[in-house]
Amino acid sequence: MSPLSSSALSLSQVRNVFRAREGVRSAALLSVAGNLLLTLSACESPSSAPPAEITYFSESESEYVIGPVIARLDEYDERGMFAAIGAILGVDTGYVVADGLNHQLVLLDEQLNPLRTMGRQGDGPGEYQFPSRLARDGDHVAVLDVGLGRVSFLTADGDFTRSRQVTGNLRDLAAHPELGLLVAGDAFPDHYLVRITEDGQTGFARIPEGFLTHSELFQPRADLVAVTPDGSVHVLDGRQLALVSYHSTGSQTRLVYLPEEARASIIERIESLTESFGGPRTVLGVQAATTLQSLADGRLFVQVTSGNAIGFVLDLDSREAIPITVPSGNQWTQSSGATTFFDGERLVFTEGMTGVMIAETEFVASRTATAAARQ
Repeated sequence: MSPLSSSALSLSQVRNVFRAREGVRSAALLSVAGNLLLTLSACESPSSAPPAEITYFSESESEYVIGPVIARLDEYDERGMFAAIGAILGVDTGYVVADGLNHQLVLLDEQLNPLRTMGRQGDGPGEYQFPSRLARDGDHVAVLDVGLGRVSFLTADGDFTRSRQVTGNLRDLAAHPELGLLVAGDAFPDHYLVRITEDGQTGFARIPEGFLTHSELFQPRADLVAVTPDGSVHVLDGRQLALVSYHSTGSQTRLVYLPEEARASIIERIESLTESFGGPRTVLGVQAATTLQSLADGRLFVQVTSGNAIGFVLDLDSREAIPITVPSGNQWTQSSGATTFFDGERLVFTEGMTGVMIAETEFVASRTATAAARQ
């Protein structure tokens, strides 16, 4: 079975998911599908294919190799249990986990021991319907709740401080030191992002002309956003599998596609899987890229399954994509498409939707030399 097959849902299956959780607003339930689904325009006719002059990231000869699991918290662990993990964020004390179907956040230490549980179901202060994304905002944590169409802010210790409503179907968020909060969604059809300030909401990061699509089919956007330490804003276009970068003024500075061979393989896999489930009128889509994260050194981590890689570290200066690979027989193999957090050394990964694992990674300068040595 394809690693992406578990991420495909037919319309009838989505409706069954909706009926399964009474008391949760339909917007929250749609987000369950939204975290699993990607619109199909990446697989559309050549009219929406990349333009003639394009630039790809080159896949590096180096790699990060995932090592053995060093910590685990799963559904059988008496320390705690999750229902549907939507996001993991590294903080000073360890990690914050967004558990959407339990309507709460869980603070874990660096060994995955639960320290605190925050929130409950509701629409009041400190309450959630479906918390699905997390971002650092200075010394606070921003929580995107797609069920309530709201962003809540917590202290580093997990105390609720305030919240802001956001319009549109929401997908991801990032905080910018000057621009404020940036949320990926569809409130402004010709922009990737909604910029939220005290004065209101405006569109930010105009979508490149060649990437704007029009279809009779409902196509929820699945774009991801990250802000690097230099203040640049980066959007991973979920339809085109391309990184589009912007200056803080909003001007576009870069457009680079994911590695050509990997991108082509992903699109082919999506097309095949879509057809096997009845075609684009039956399947809303297949999730391809699920995480875009800024690293401390200015590089980006994108989670997208390609061969034995669970993602790439993108060097924006060299336009090099360094794969993060799973060795043969490694117990991470079954976690393709799950939620991840990577700090450049440690990889935190979900096991299904209910467990969390940690593994160290090893940087290998030459995959060819390593493979030859093993032989």
